[in-house]
Amino acid sequence: MVSIRSHIGGLFRLIRWQNLLIIAAVQVLLHRCIFVPLITASGMAAQLSAGSMILLVLATVCIAAGGYAINDYFDRKIDMINKPEKIIIGKLIHTRHVMAWHLVFTIAGILLGTWVSLRSGLLFLSLVFIMVSGLLWFYSTAYKKQLLLGTFIVALLTALVPFMVWLFEMPLLVGEYGSGAAVVSRPLLIWVLGFSVFAFLLNVAREIVKDAEDFEGDRAFGKQTLPVATGIKCTKVVITGILLLVVSLLLLAYLFFIPDTWTIVYFMLFLILPLLLTGGIVLRGNTQKLFHTASIMLKFIMLSGILYMVLANYIINRLL
Repeated sequence: MVSIRSHIGGLFRLIRWQNLLIIAAVQVLLHRCIFVPLITASGMAAQLSAGSMILLVLATVCIAAGGYAINDYFDRKIDMINKPEKIIIGKLIHTRHVMAWHLVFTIAGILLGTWVSLRSGLLFLSLVFIMVSGLLWFYSTAYKKQLLLGTFIVALLTALVPFMVWLFEMPLLVGEYGSGAAVVSRPLLIWVLGFSVFAFLLNVAREIVKDAEDFEGDRAFGKQTLPVATGIKCTKVVITGILLLVVSLLLLAYLFFIPDTWTIVYFMLFLILPLLLTGGIVLRGNTQKLFHTASIMLKFIMLSGILYMVLANYIINRLL
């Protein structure tokens, strides 16, 4: 019998509480460190209230938690091969409880998303929370088994996390200031697209790295991942190509949008050099352990990209 303590511990591991904190940090830091100073410098006031921001973050986090739960539910047999030492379902939390928690988190996320949409006068945005929940279900049950489709869906949903802040804030600004909001629309969109593209590409790379790490189990259960379909050698070339593309885009962002000394120092130390190091690890990768190391490195790089928002806040305030 699973104890309550084990159940709670298993639940926290099931919903990837560290990832949920990162999701929350992305939205909060983006709004406070990027949106608020840019909007204030343009002579306007940010319209997304603290209460609405909290609801938006909670809605996003709950839906993500539900997605993690249902994903592990349908992956439990494959995980017995790929990660037998990390099995949660059946050991720390009963199988039937996983589906129940999925429903609890997903329904809570949709209700919170509907509430913040209604509160902001943007009820149509509640459809986003419903569609994302549906995509996470179909991803876990079908899409992840299809070549690259599941990878792109996960990456797109990750890129949507920062974009949600823009989706709520921008219509409110237009409603309050009319055409005057146009002056801040482009800079806000550029910043959001920058973080979203960064998140998208790194998540594509990380999902493929994780597929390489899980190669044996995925092949045994007939999953059409890139490593299974094309082989590890080709997969390593694809991953390295994506990482080099991210490095190129970071340099272009520095040259054309934020030519600041602090920015290039931060990019080099915490993004570009780690990306090149990860690429080297991937090219050498021929064991599950090396691919796992590359996956951890990519997570560190994503976290570094998020924390750049703090430095960006300093740069924006200094320049404006």
